[in-house]
Amino acid sequence: MKFAASKATTRNAAVAGLAAVALLGATGCSAINLQATTLQYAPSDGIVADVGDAELRNIALITSEPDSEARYIGTLGSASGEPLEVTITVAGTETRFSVPGDDTLKLEDPANEQIIPSSGGRPGTMVDATVEVDGVSETVGITILNGTLEEYRPFVPGGADPSVDAHLYETPAAEEGGHH
Repeated sequence: MKFAASKATTRNAAVAGLAAVALLGATGCSAINLQATTLQYAPSDGIVADVGDAELRNIALITSEPDSEARYIGTLGSASGEPLEVTITVAGTETRFSVPGDDTLKLEDPANEQIIPSSGGRPGTMVDATVEVDGVSETVGITILNGTLEEYRPFVPGGADPSVDAHLYETPAAEEGGHH
């Protein structure tokens, strides 16, 4: 009888040990690996940065071709709630933005339109920009986009030419009875 009790205790200990190993195996990955849901990122095409009290949200440059005129889009805000002067320098061109303390400055609004003579790069890449706020200066990368996506076409300086991208949306194989 003593032998049977010892066997049951051993079996219970083995089952508990296996359960612990299974539980550790199921949760062990998150214990040693970075969880993607904890990463902060810009969920858009533009960049997100904080320089001093300035909050740069979804900032990008829209252009039609490499090294040509470009327009800023995105939103600038003040973390302190006080008005700010924000200066962004790209490709040697300094642009000054007056950010209200009680609101944000939306660069897509026609009243806030800022166009610079050169983006300093090619669409689809990033260009270094110096952002200065109240004596604090930081270099950030700003995305350069073009009018390939319809939502950016209204912001292309001089207007977007949709025919340039027409081949991206045509499906000749389907029109000719391609694969079914």
